[in-house]
Amino acid sequence: MLSRTSENYLRVIYEIIERKGYARPKDISTTLDISPPSVTQMLQKLAKQGLVNYEKHGAVTLTEQGKQSASALKSRYQVFLKLFDMAGVSPKTAFMDACYLEHQLSEETLTKLIQFIENIEKTQPK
Repeated sequence: MLSRTSENYLRVIYEIIERKGYARPKDISTTLDISPPSVTQMLQKLAKQGLVNYEKHGAVTLTEQGKQSASALKSRYQVFLKLFDMAGVSPKTAFMDACYLEHQLSEETLTKLIQFIENIEKTQPK
């Protein structure tokens, strides 16, 4: 099982790769507001777990297992962002709370939240 911190790194790497086509340690450091040495240490750990491909001073890529984990995390994260947006939560607070909840809620609760959001969206005028 991955730690909350490891999951955050995977999701951020995934999002950077989606946006830029590649991720570098500096991108990750900037996005997470974490020191470059800490990022390097985590990338080495994630590489040992078979989740990322990382070579010092090179681009970071996700392994197939890393992509699957990161994609699932991003989906969870997006559910919370959407729910918080619908509720009128400020973007900054929504970001922080979504980061927290993506690691905490069960699959059952997440599934029910997705259904709830979908039902609300169906009833809203377009």
